[in-house]
Amino acid sequence: MTEKLIRQYLKETKKNVACSAKRKRAFLAQLEAGLRELAQETDDLTAEQLTEAFGTPQQQAQSFMETLDAKEIKKAFGWKKVVLIGVIAALLIWGVVMVTVLIDSHVASHGYSKVVISDTMDEDIIILDDVGK
Repeated sequence: MTEKLIRQYLKETKKNVACSAKRKRAFLAQLEAGLRELAQETDDLTAEQLTEAFGTPQQQAQSFMETLDAKEIKKAFGWKKVVLIGVIAALLIWGVVMVTVLIDSHVASHGYSKVVISDTMDEDIIILDDVGK
């Protein structure tokens, strides 16, 4: 139970930290060491005890983020924005390609028909022309 609690706390904290991967790893390693030390000192560590000693994961992340300079935070958020825009663009391109493929395969397999009906005095002319098959 204690291991799961520590992992969950670290996961929640990690979600709220935006900085370089190196700094994030160092911070989380230091935090994990502190959490494990508390777990050794306490027989059955509970979430309340963890929060009482370290604060919520959001508070822990906030206090760490306050120690960083603005350039590092801005740089971390800049990369996330570029990745997000790239993923959205890729999804849009994939969607357009899929719609085009579906329309093309439908036309190729079902085709479309052109029907011309003409009524003349002498005889009826009916032309059925299957286009696309």
